Amino acid sequence: MNLRPHMRRARRAAYTLVEVLAAGAIVSIGTTAMVSLSSTLMLQEELANRVAVTRNYQENMVRLWQLGLSDVQIAALMPSQAQNAVLQQAIYGTPTLVEDGVTTINGVSMDTARCTAVVNISQTPGAETAGASFTLTACRPSLLADLRTPAP
Repeated sequence: MNLRPHMRRARRAAYTLVEVLAAGAIVSIGTTAMVSLSSTLMLQEELANRVAVTRNYQENMVRLWQLGLSDVQIAALMPSQAQNAVLQQAIYGTPTLVEDGVTTINGVSMDTARCTAVVNISQTPGAETAGASFTLTACRPSLLADLRTPAP
């Protein structure tokens, strides 16, 4: 007779098959959501890195132009995309720098230029897909023609 109360307690302390299956389903759904979120975060991190590389390249082009270099000199100084795998993967096409002309800001004559670069959003290595286009507008004081170095 002492075994019966002990067995009743053991049955009450154990889990039923339905409870185990329900817990397993909850754990598997949570794991699936976690893996999905992880892959999405990795893709977003890669895209953010490409945007940063593209913007950095573009900003460097603008800074060189603001220092007084011509677009030909800038193209010669900037790293070649053909020889740099990171730039090939991050930038779609070739960034362009276009001089817009002269404008007057607060009575000061300023040269203006636009630098446009496009992010590569392709997930396939070696392929390019156009993503967001970024355009920076820059100004620099107009120099007298005899002070500016001639373009090669």
